[in-house]
Amino acid sequence: MSIAQVNSEIDHDIQKVFANDSVVLREFRENAQRRYQELPEPYFERSSLENRLYSFTPSEATEHAEWQKAVESLVELNSDNPLLVFVNGRLVFLSGMENLPVGVTIKPMREAAQEADVMKLLGSVVPVDENKWTALQSAFWQNGVYIRVSKNAVMPGVIQVVHLTTEKGRGIFPRNLIVADANSQLSVLDLYAALDDVEEELHVGITEVVAAEGSQISYGVISNFPKKTTSYWVRRAKAARDARVDFTVGELGEGYTIGEFGSLLEGEGSASNGHAVALGTGRAHMDLTAKMVHVAKFSQSDTSARGVMQGRAEGIYRGVTHIQKGASGAVGEQSERLLMLSPKSRADAIPTLLIDENDVKCGHAASVGQISEEQLFYLMSRGISEVEAKRMIVWGFLDPVLAALPVDRVRQAVVQILERKMS
Repeated sequence: MSIAQVNSEIDHDIQKVFANDSVVLREFRENAQRRYQELPEPYFERSSLENRLYSFTPSEATEHAEWQKAVESLVELNSDNPLLVFVNGRLVFLSGMENLPVGVTIKPMREAAQEADVMKLLGSVVPVDENKWTALQSAFWQNGVYIRVSKNAVMPGVIQVVHLTTEKGRGIFPRNLIVADANSQLSVLDLYAALDDVEEELHVGITEVVAAEGSQISYGVISNFPKKTTSYWVRRAKAARDARVDFTVGELGEGYTIGEFGSLLEGEGSASNGHAVALGTGRAHMDLTAKMVHVAKFSQSDTSARGVMQGRAEGIYRGVTHIQKGASGAVGEQSERLLMLSPKSRADAIPTLLIDENDVKCGHAASVGQISEEQLFYLMSRGISEVEAKRMIVWGFLDPVLAALPVDRVRQAVVQILERKMS
């Protein structure tokens, strides 16, 4: 169904699906519902969600017979690392919680959101009324993960979260909240996937990251949705003084995706890096934005993207660095490199620098093109076939981002997905 057809169903669905929520959470949802109905459809310049076909009602399924096989292709179920698996928005598997260090809290969001302190943070990084889609997500979010690491605590290893969709024609609305108190450290890997036969599925996700003074957070996320799916997501951090938040983002699907990741650098000396890799196949549409907003002095950001488009895929990547008035001494760098493997594929790199302060350092680099004939000739002159030479060039192009993924098993799974899609 299209966005114009769903307003009359929202009231009934909220009351039916989320009847057991606390009073505060119900009020949060009802406010988001009102804002969704009032807000206009957002303008995305190169993309539009207005006429996409999808189902709106949140999934009511609990699990699927094939979920374990699909998840095991990505992560180890019996790993020592904490692992949460959500299938169609429902928590179906939880492990690695027995030996969490003192000061580390990991809970399903539906459970955590019954607490007043958690509700105060919900929507503090990504406002409910930022646009129609953030309001929709805030009204209908089903579950996700809440992670909090207390002051001076260090979470060893990587917290792994898997969101799997197995049901056709439903809406999936994952919500994550990650909080690092002063001088704490943690790493999170967030995986999103769907079975190959899932169609007309709507995925709208929000991840909010709150990084207190001196904390360090590494957040990696991989998405792999099949064709005929629609995905909109925002993954954003708010960083205090001397805090650091690093993003590694991988988009591997064949559906229609609009996404934004980045940080609000509100504390002096805060820093954030963001590295993205995208592989578009079939008729995939990927519209990705890395946005770093410098509010404080001496804040630093660095974003980079590597994208490969083949078939009839279309890739759009925006790097936005905004240095606000008062953020003197800020440093912002960005680069975008997109590669087209097919004459029918399209790619656009759109670097943007918004600078409202004088004493700053900023730079950007962008390139869009096909495989270098010189590189190809060099490899083929040494007896390498054209197919293998192209494969080697593409892997060399993508490797800097893939190497940043924090879990070997996931890195191997991503490589297998890429190999299959490029073959």
